[in-house]
Amino acid sequence: MKVDFYISSLSGGGAEKVLVTLAREFANRNYETSIYSLEVRPQFYSVAQNVTLEKISGDGKPKSMLEEFRCVRSRLKKRNADIAISFLSRCNLLLLVSSLFRKQKIIVCDRNNPIKEHSRFVFNLSCRLYRFATAIVVQTEQIKGFYPDYLQNKIYVLENPLDVETLTNQCSGKSVTAENTIISVGRLEPQKDFATLINAFSKISAKFPEWNLKIFGKGDQQSELQMLIDSLGLQKRVFLCGRTESPYLELSKSKVFVLSSNYEGFPNALCEGMQAGLACVSSDCVSGPRELIDDGLNGFLFPVGDSDKLAQKLELLLSDETLRMDMGSHAKESVKRLELPIICDKWCDLLKKVSEK
Repeated sequence: MKVDFYISSLSGGGAEKVLVTLAREFANRNYETSIYSLEVRPQFYSVAQNVTLEKISGDGKPKSMLEEFRCVRSRLKKRNADIAISFLSRCNLLLLVSSLFRKQKIIVCDRNNPIKEHSRFVFNLSCRLYRFATAIVVQTEQIKGFYPDYLQNKIYVLENPLDVETLTNQCSGKSVTAENTIISVGRLEPQKDFATLINAFSKISAKFPEWNLKIFGKGDQQSELQMLIDSLGLQKRVFLCGRTESPYLELSKSKVFVLSSNYEGFPNALCEGMQAGLACVSSDCVSGPRELIDDGLNGFLFPVGDSDKLAQKLELLLSDETLRMDMGSHAKESVKRLELPIICDKWCDLLKKVSEK
């Protein structure tokens, strides 16, 4: 079976990471697999040798989008793949428009909260176009509920996979000792709300002088967040560490993970923190955390944007090593259902179902 993936770029991000992981696993299972990247942003993730990668340069501007439409439509005709899979809303719409009047089987994948990512008008327009998709993949039942009734029978909930082997290889040959570190990973953008995390840490930092906070990621809020850190006098306690190619290694060196997001599609970083056996604290945002964390058992949830409640949860964890260890153990056990072979089996079942339609 020929399976083609379409995405705007292979830059650092959760959706991009999931796509290259699935593409590699499909190829390992003898699917003829390729990726078509529009390269709106520079490539960060590498692609397996048994996966074909093609790129065109784009910038998202109208003239470029017209060229992208022509290229995608030409490629659909030339490749004639059994199934085309697109990730992220922009590429979803481009692929659907490019495939009009072709008998192409298409799976579109929304990887974030569509209500937060777009205006209601754009969301409704997207839903109208999604009628032409063979199937729609979302990551949580909560997100599925956002879509209109006329799409429900096309929607499949497939959680993101955890590639445990690749994650643990990041630690191979390295001395890993857990330090008194609270860690968070994500783009330095408003969605991730790192300001709430920094403010929460400032409320307990004096009580726990041996603990530090590390935030890994890049983004437009770098200067703004550094100014906040400076204003709180936390320059020697809170560190913006930039992007890392070994996030799981950094997680393994830490003891507590925090996700402070305003919203998510499905939080890969939280899953990896749980897989690393960390005590995890997450905002109770839409969507994903509530489907991963059983509050008080394998982690803590706190209201979105509430630095006081987050500080309270952190204080509990930093004060009690036994609680941290118990929560981390439960967290690691609870994400076994996300291991790559299990999730890929579900994807293969979907591909078979779509191919038979």
